[in-house]
Amino acid sequence: MLRRPVASLLLSAAFVLASSACGGAAVSAARDGDMPRLRGLLQERHKEGSLDNDDAAQIARAVAERELATAKGEEEAIRRLRETRACAPELGDALADRMKAKDGAGAEAALALLEDKRLSRADARELAADADDRWRAVAARAFVRDDDRAARQKAILDPSPRVRRGAIRAAGDAKDLADLDILFETARLDPEPMLRNEALRATSAILRGAGDSAKPRAAELAMRLRDLWTTGDDALREDVTVAWALEPVFSSGGRDALRTTIAADRGPGAIAGAGVVLRTAPEDKDLAGAARALLTRTIDEGGRRDRLHAIFTTPLTGAADGPMLDAMRKAAKEEDLEVKVAAHGRLLESKADKDASTKALEAVAGQGVRNGPPLADARLLPHVVRARHVLASAGDLRVQAWIEEDLASPDATRKLGAAQALAALGRAGRAAPLLADPDPAVRTRAACTMIVAARR
Repeated sequence: MLRRPVASLLLSAAFVLASSACGGAAVSAARDGDMPRLRGLLQERHKEGSLDNDDAAQIARAVAERELATAKGEEEAIRRLRETRACAPELGDALADRMKAKDGAGAEAALALLEDKRLSRADARELAADADDRWRAVAARAFVRDDDRAARQKAILDPSPRVRRGAIRAAGDAKDLADLDILFETARLDPEPMLRNEALRATSAILRGAGDSAKPRAAELAMRLRDLWTTGDDALREDVTVAWALEPVFSSGGRDALRTTIAADRGPGAIAGAGVVLRTAPEDKDLAGAARALLTRTIDEGGRRDRLHAIFTTPLTGAADGPMLDAMRKAAKEEDLEVKVAAHGRLLESKADKDASTKALEAVAGQGVRNGPPLADARLLPHVVRARHVLASAGDLRVQAWIEEDLASPDATRKLGAAQALAALGRAGRAAPLLADPDPAVRTRAACTMIVAARR
């Protein structure tokens, strides 16, 4: 057996102890809000490459907890809470402390705790008579039991959109067929566009859980969805296509509605319908064929918005065929960089195209970096950054250094995008310097990214 020299072992042990001490010091600095000290510690660890994802997540949690505790005023506290929503399960104690304040931020914290099952539904229901609609919305979100039906339906009609939203989401969880009528009316008439979509999504959730019990109403529901299609905007129409594809609606009029829509319509709703068909009914040759033809035609000839929508919607595994792939390859050769990057990003899913698309994306992603080709036009930068992120999502570690350059950008969106891309690469700890960023929104969002990445 080979033995390492004693001196080498001592040096390794000393390095581990120093790193551990530095990690503890960084957590302490974060809890104290000592940003200069934290910045120095993080820069040192970043330069050494000694800060792993778990270490970064511990420091990130301390940063996020402090940001929640020290936010000044109700509006800032609400912003911090929304910035940490994705990592709320790890911040339960901080949220419970914030919930003690009877203001909008307290209600926001309560809602997060309820949805993460850290606040009991029984406790939430006790808020139903609160004078503040923000707290009543928490109660409405808890109306998921069978005996909550009357209270849930009443809340769906509440004057407050906050309360209506909570009740609509509760209906999606309750999966009570008796809620379908009121949800359809909400999808048709609610003055808030987002709540109309929420109502239709709750309807789809109920249909997914209903099975055969929804058969007696399936044909009627398909027709009501046709009415929503006729009167709805593009966003609502996309949700209508999802509902049409669900059994038993699909077999009772939904299939015919999708066929008509795909054959006769253009725009986001028809594109979404084609995508739904290829995901849920690829074995239906006639319908799937029409869907492939629509997507192929849109990628080839549609307007820019519709082309991008079709590119992102088109499946390249299972339901793909020659014309669809050819359309995607043609789009990948265009001068429009947004279309080009989107098409190559999808072609990474095709075994035959992966290597070529990787090289093409790397050629775009390497522009404007140190020792790389200059960026010809600053307006192209968002697409260059997007190419880096697409490659990161595909696990291309060769873009890591380029992404890390964005950590020093003056633009908050680029910095946070870099953190997300590094997390996609499994290198979330490399974004740790953002935990001491001067902008509290950057600190908080970056912290949440690292906390979520540590779950994997």
